Amino acid sequence: MKLMKNLLVSAGAATLALSASSALAAEYSYGSFLQSTAATSVKGQIPFFERVAARTNGEVTFNPFWGGAMGGPKELLGAVDDGVLDSGLIVDVYTKKSLPHASSLSAAFILAEDTLVWGAAVNEFQLLHCPECREDFADNGQIGLAWYATTPYVLMCTSPTATLADLQGKKVRSVSRLADLMAHMGATPVSVTVAEMYEAMQRGQVDCALGSANYLNTYNIKDFVTSIIDEPIGAYVSTLTLSVNLDAWEGMSTENRQIIIDEIPQLLADIEWAQFEDDRNAVEATLKKGGEVVTPDDAFRASLEEMRAGEWEALAAAAADDGVENADKLIADFRAVVEKWRGIIAEIGHDDRDAFEAALRDEIFSKLEP
Repeated sequence: MKLMKNLLVSAGAATLALSASSALAAEYSYGSFLQSTAATSVKGQIPFFERVAARTNGEVTFNPFWGGAMGGPKELLGAVDDGVLDSGLIVDVYTKKSLPHASSLSAAFILAEDTLVWGAAVNEFQLLHCPECREDFADNGQIGLAWYATTPYVLMCTSPTATLADLQGKKVRSVSRLADLMAHMGATPVSVTVAEMYEAMQRGQVDCALGSANYLNTYNIKDFVTSIIDEPIGAYVSTLTLSVNLDAWEGMSTENRQIIIDEIPQLLADIEWAQFEDDRNAVEATLKKGGEVVTPDDAFRASLEEMRAGEWEALAAAAADDGVENADKLIADFRAVVEKWRGIIAEIGHDDRDAFEAALRDEIFSKLEP
């Protein structure tokens, strides 16, 4: 009888412990319009989710919905705000009215020639120096935690293109401020989504695409591209790869929020290096099909720099037009952070992934309160 009593007590204690553990454990949905097979997902986001689950002993797990299953770029901000999703990937260029301060930074398309500099600068500025940016997200029921920059955009053309003269009149798939740049350089901007690029090139509706080199593989336009111009023309610097619903974030324990913050530097370094590898593989595949990498002439570079020369002032003016108060100061402060990171990256170089992760941790994420 005593043995049976002890077994019952032990079983009851185990049940209570299991119930307590279950009460602490929570699964958080995550929405992304990217595919689960994308390099940034496979080598960045998915391993991040796995590390968080392991370090929190299963108290925080993420259930991802890939490929736009829970909404595309225009819908994900609202889905996280409404609690339809607990977290997601946000691209503020599609939600400028809701995120006026944050989107003022990402408008710096044509200035962004260095992925590591700009990716780090956006994180530091948004998280440490821009309360208005954080208020933008809070007004939309969420907290932004981790941003990355795309690799530099390059021109990829279906016919030999290396000089500014070659570019004249060519139809170039480009968006936003990059479309203005192409017009300035004598090309004809064409508004085509990335999903439509292959067919547009096949039909001759566009002669060139402006985007990261990984487009060659991701959208298979290597079938048509013969020239890749080796000159960084810009980038999208503010892909918010982890935005979390405020109620979900505040519902986590302080310890688990700290674990998520601690894991972000590795997440961002993994994503950037995955993109670098993805670009290299795409260029190699294009070269094998007969394409070539070409160096632009001085006139091409001069035209690009001519547009860039007044771009900081143009950013401030555009932000003011969008209703941002003290736009000049916002952009000037952001520019100072960009220059700070230009110095850091010059010191550690572009090949030391671990040093980049350490710099993110030391300069930004170690300073956050969970």
